[in-house]
Amino acid sequence: MNKHLKGVLFCTAIIATAPIANVARGQDASTSDVGKKKALPAAIEKASASTKDATTLQGIVVTAAKREQDIQKVPISMTAYTGEQLERQGITSLSDLSRIAPALNVASSGPGENNLIIRGISSSAGSAATVGYYLDDVPIAASSNAALLSTRGVIDPSVFDIERVEVLRGPQGTIYGSSSMGGTIKYVTNQPDADNTEARIKTDVSGTYHGGPNANVNGILNIPLIQGKVGLRVSAYYRDDDGYIDRYRIDPKNYLAADPNSPKQDNVNTYKTYGTRVALLIKPDDSLTITPSFIYQYSRLGSPFTYDKIPGSLEDAYQVRDVNEANTQKSTISNLAIHKQFDSFELMSSTSYFTRNVSLRDDSSKVVNYFFGLPTVYPVTMYGDYKNKEFTQEIRATSNFDGPFQAIVGAFYHDVNAPLASSIPYPAGFNETFNTPFPAYSTIYAGTRHATLDEYAVFGEISYNFTDKLKGSVGLRAFEVKQSFAQTGDGLFNGGYSSVNSSSKDYGSTPKYTLQYQLTPDKMIYATASQGYRPGGPNNPAPAALCGTEVEGLGLSQSQLNKYGPDYLWNYELGMKTAWLDNRLTVDASVYHIDWSKVQQQIVLSCGYNITANFGNAVSEGGELEVRYMPVRALTLSAGVGYTDAHLKNDVPGTSAKDGDRLPNVPRLSASTSAEYRHSVNNEYDGFVRADISYVGNETFLYDRTSPFYRRGGFATTNVRLGIEGHNGIDVSLYATNLFDKRGETDLPVAISADLPTTRRVAINQPRTIGVTFQYQY
Repeated sequence: MNKHLKGVLFCTAIIATAPIANVARGQDASTSDVGKKKALPAAIEKASASTKDATTLQGIVVTAAKREQDIQKVPISMTAYTGEQLERQGITSLSDLSRIAPALNVASSGPGENNLIIRGISSSAGSAATVGYYLDDVPIAASSNAALLSTRGVIDPSVFDIERVEVLRGPQGTIYGSSSMGGTIKYVTNQPDADNTEARIKTDVSGTYHGGPNANVNGILNIPLIQGKVGLRVSAYYRDDDGYIDRYRIDPKNYLAADPNSPKQDNVNTYKTYGTRVALLIKPDDSLTITPSFIYQYSRLGSPFTYDKIPGSLEDAYQVRDVNEANTQKSTISNLAIHKQFDSFELMSSTSYFTRNVSLRDDSSKVVNYFFGLPTVYPVTMYGDYKNKEFTQEIRATSNFDGPFQAIVGAFYHDVNAPLASSIPYPAGFNETFNTPFPAYSTIYAGTRHATLDEYAVFGEISYNFTDKLKGSVGLRAFEVKQSFAQTGDGLFNGGYSSVNSSSKDYGSTPKYTLQYQLTPDKMIYATASQGYRPGGPNNPAPAALCGTEVEGLGLSQSQLNKYGPDYLWNYELGMKTAWLDNRLTVDASVYHIDWSKVQQQIVLSCGYNITANFGNAVSEGGELEVRYMPVRALTLSAGVGYTDAHLKNDVPGTSAKDGDRLPNVPRLSASTSAEYRHSVNNEYDGFVRADISYVGNETFLYDRTSPFYRRGGFATTNVRLGIEGHNGIDVSLYATNLFDKRGETDLPVAISADLPTTRRVAINQPRTIGVTFQYQY
């Protein structure tokens, strides 16, 4: 057994993962503001004194149920981390978050190329994700064109000015919508302050083994424009990372080999990103807040964070490609949030507009050579431009009644407009080199698609305290989803011109039932039954000229090739949240069983195309355990484990998927453990040292057991960090991530153009990185 796994499991027998106590500087975790400190020297000294006296774990106030509650009182299996905790643990991306949050797995092909999976509800198919993804009240999960991108999935927002992140496990569709069938991840940003001035700057310089130098700078400025009435908060960041994957040209005589005479290009998977967030708080009186905000984010990948499995290997990972595969992503989020407090309820309105534009280039040289048997490999490029434009309006009323009855009611509207264009033109010199082998076609491939989605929903949740210990709640979301798409294709790969138009409409409701019982003031148990739902959508029809015979073997009708239906699940769970030893030990645990029906599956055909269809049923069952413990005032220990058994309940016709096969990208076991020690160095500085170990078990990438890409192994990574935090606002820390340089595969992305049975691209984790951070706050 891996020695790191042994250490994880040993620690898990004693303790399990949860947020580290927010005791470093005596902050009340209910505020969770990373930078809200050090306004006055006297306040600094007071905070320092409270730190020295802190002997209990402090909780976090969350809004998982759309109202402020202590996390230990919310009957949901969830984990939350404050912004300060994320920084202490070196969390900068969704992939980082998955190593510390039980039952969360992120199939990542690089920054901004993430598929989120919670409790084994794994599907790279469909027009909607299986995990809800929110920035405040704005849904930012990928939709419409998600299944057509190898850069599919969700963006990585900067976590520098984040108040907290909440990871909710199990269906949350009642109040979070149709993409929350596995769970929901919610980023909550720091809001403007109309009373205090704050300034903060942080720099990070590091170096990556097998790669080069990295640099990162972040800044925050908060200014009261009108004292107590209007506040402005501006944050900005810039990050420039060198790569760690090298690239060779393809051997012209053998597409499965690197050209032995070509020069190597070092560190091609570079990453550059920058962005800003501007938010204005307008507070006419104590009962009304108006907060317009705008976010802009740009990112550029020099190349996908993948290597070619053949001829490369995990131990010697490199790319074999003839084309520069740089891609760019630009995202904006505009939001207007209004909160009005009345005597017995709060009324909230959130209006948002989210755009995401992806421009990419993909090397199709091997694909063209493989399918058409050309005597030599010729550099061929596929170009793609994908856009998502999403408007969301939510109105919600949250009660604050006297007595045992409480309620949340709301209405939701979501509009998506998603045009797409992709092409593989004949490269210059191609026809001359091969004597115009395909004269009937003016291009190798050219396609367009325009997809739209409109979702309407009303939702509500009511709760009633039957006694001072027993509470029940019932929730329901009723919805209607309309989708349409128009698609054209042309060229050699498409077998000539084609045109498809289609539309679909789904409607229904998803209920949720919960009972919770407060055994003592600090021990609670709960039981939940909840339904999850994901809409169907339009398909990407496989050209009959290339794939007709194979598609017939799947037993699908023509209508099923043009569109697929919704899938559903029921989740049943039991959980507990408890505190012991005068709140120095917390133990949270949950077990669940999920029945998933009419599963949307993506089938990769041997002709190179892929389609989506509803293939049978699946089941996922397991549990999560989280514990944190403060044995002495200066030391906080935490660890956690998630176990997931997610598998098919039937064979999938025409494929190698069989009853009992594990769902892709779902490790059975994931675990983490950490220790943090903090102590005063002198009157001016506090010192800390922490270590984290995380383990993710093996998982399957494909259903085909004969494929060399069928499975990846498990691996463990170790991170360490030490530093000083000054009462004068100066903080310095040294860190090492992936200290022992463990190599691990993180995803098997679907290609933009076509996948080959002989070689696939595989994503890998970042090698050992050592760096230093410097921060100043005022």
